[in-house]
Amino acid sequence: MKRIIIVVFALLITIFVFANDFMKPAQIAIDGQYQITHIGTRTGHREQDPAPEYSFILNGNGDPTTFLTNSYYDYMPYSYNGHNVRIQPEVSMPNGYTADGVYITYMRSETSVVGFDRQAHFSYILQNGLLGVSDNINSDVVREGFTSCAIDPYTADPFSVWHSIIEPDGSYDSNMSYYLYHAVGAEQWRIPFIVIDNPEISTPFTGHNDDEFIWPKIHIGPSPIPDHRRLHVYANNYTSNSTGNNNNNIIYLFADFHSEELFNWTSFDWVVQSFPYFDELHYNDIARINKDMIVSEDDGKVVFFGNVADSLFALYSDDYGETFTKYSQQLLQELPNLLLSNGQPMFGDEDWFALPSNDLTHYNGIFTDENTKVQWMSGVNYNSQGNINNGTYFAYYIYPKIFTFDTDTGEFSFYDIDIQDTDPGDDHLAVAYDLNDDGLIDDENYFPVSSPSWFFNSDSGWQDSYYHESNSKMSSNCNWVVCVWHDSAKLQNAYFQRPGYEGWVEQPEIAIVISDDNGETWSDIRYINANPNDAVIDTTYHYEGNYAPEFEGMLPVNVTLGDKLEIISNNTGNYHAKLHFTFMDDGDYGSAAGPTSNGGEFTNSALRYAAIDLEFQEEWIGPVSINEETIPHPDVQLFNYPNPFNPTTTISFNLTTEITENTELSIYNIKGQKIQSLINEQLPPGQHSIVWNGKDANNKQVGSGIYFYKLNFNGKTHAVRKCLLLK
Repeated sequence: MKRIIIVVFALLITIFVFANDFMKPAQIAIDGQYQITHIGTRTGHREQDPAPEYSFILNGNGDPTTFLTNSYYDYMPYSYNGHNVRIQPEVSMPNGYTADGVYITYMRSETSVVGFDRQAHFSYILQNGLLGVSDNINSDVVREGFTSCAIDPYTADPFSVWHSIIEPDGSYDSNMSYYLYHAVGAEQWRIPFIVIDNPEISTPFTGHNDDEFIWPKIHIGPSPIPDHRRLHVYANNYTSNSTGNNNNNIIYLFADFHSEELFNWTSFDWVVQSFPYFDELHYNDIARINKDMIVSEDDGKVVFFGNVADSLFALYSDDYGETFTKYSQQLLQELPNLLLSNGQPMFGDEDWFALPSNDLTHYNGIFTDENTKVQWMSGVNYNSQGNINNGTYFAYYIYPKIFTFDTDTGEFSFYDIDIQDTDPGDDHLAVAYDLNDDGLIDDENYFPVSSPSWFFNSDSGWQDSYYHESNSKMSSNCNWVVCVWHDSAKLQNAYFQRPGYEGWVEQPEIAIVISDDNGETWSDIRYINANPNDAVIDTTYHYEGNYAPEFEGMLPVNVTLGDKLEIISNNTGNYHAKLHFTFMDDGDYGSAAGPTSNGGEFTNSALRYAAIDLEFQEEWIGPVSINEETIPHPDVQLFNYPNPFNPTTTISFNLTTEITENTELSIYNIKGQKIQSLINEQLPPGQHSIVWNGKDANNKQVGSGIYFYKLNFNGKTHAVRKCLLLK
């Protein structure tokens, strides 16, 4: 490896200026007449679901945020899509070591020479929120960037992928490593290896020999092979097509592995494929493919989702990613050309439409509703037919929406989050100038626009802010869902010197919405900011407004979320979840390392971790739909050993009184579905035990994961316990 670095070092000096590995816009943003009048807090239409209440969860030192490291590379330290913050299971196997922390991966530059000095980095957060370790994944400096992270559900150890220039041909390759600290105590990452070798990998699949598949993402899910897990990796094509456009077709790989193969650093046997659907869109220059992938934890579902031109799409697999079915649905809504007070149509003679945007595409997806729905947040753009034909658009008419793909029906739906009409969940996109749906212009001097970005500078146009510096991330746990993005409405008003916004210069906000019904409906927006001008402090130090004193003196940008909400409490009227997130405390507004038009200086900005307690309105409907702590179990002892287990565990319980009806001991999966009844008969008082062999009622071996066992007698549930099957 060292020899390779020496060989290509001089080559790096000459190519790094031209090797800016930023995703490039697919359309040209143009100027046009408009007035920023989108100010203040937007309100939703669920009176029973107001903006969520939150509080910072202090770490073991009593601080609201935890410092990870510094970096001069201040553009998108986390990946465009996928996950960078992964929550561990409680236990690492095979030795049963405690895990229960958070792994974070990102790219950082230790010096201001960010063209070379960019490395894949990781941090580990302990259960108490303090920093356990922060270090480079690879000791070599090879322009590493855009990491993605996954956690092995069995060992609880992290895998990471990223891209870099390490071969003499000067092309980007996508690389991988993993860290076996929790399973075997190995305090170093595996020597990084190439998982996508560019351009060699493309020729057999795409027919092209100059592709570079980078910005890799990684997931780990169940495998159809017993005692194995399956790695999933995909990467986007960085190389332009023959017309000079970047439409981003992909290479997708999967490999099955067993723990012993990890411990021995065995090479993975990859299955590689491309998708003709994506290839045609890219090489024939049809349209940009905006997408991400999600892999279920327990049932073998793999879904690519996103939008192409005026349509939403999903490539859906229910066989662990081996075959896919394509679903698509057009989302092209004609906008009403309503009359102004002078009798003229507001759009003149042009036809205008709402359609999916090529901006606001830095997102991830989640499963909800027992893995039957995939959700993500992206944008819809208002545009004229002439602009659509010319490949141009108005970047300032972009509105965030939450999209849903139903794996059972193959249908798509959306929810209006920011600009809302009378029913944000119907099949009619909100019309910003007719939000009361009466067919008349609400106010011809008021055209509300959305601001889904942390950065705004009209001198550089809206292209940089809404394409390069926007992202929306989601996290979930069963029916509880969270979506977070940035909003710059107030600072835009400050930029144009509108009265009342003098204190909002360079002060973006973080926007949060939650759902407690699998994303069917959403709360109003909660804004959080670091602007002390937005705080009203009374004598008891109760902060009103949206100012978060925990952000005092910071500029929190580039927020990304943990992949899973942690349930804090689920008692009646006391519904709380823990949301993990990381962010960059930017030392100077703008980006010095990214697209140059964003401005900003090379400051050594801090990367930080934090967690907040979010309050939900309705109960968490988790496995068995019962919270363990709320179940009455007087004089009942119910436990299993070993736990975690593989392949069998013994469940024991006692009955202290005469039971006149059957006693039932049942097993439930993470979805709350009964999969096995171990006992269903009348039993005498005393101690009882039975072995569960990890099989369901059809004598089929179940996969690794969390299961619940429930004891019923005398018509009531008397105890529920959790067990963990790890293969």
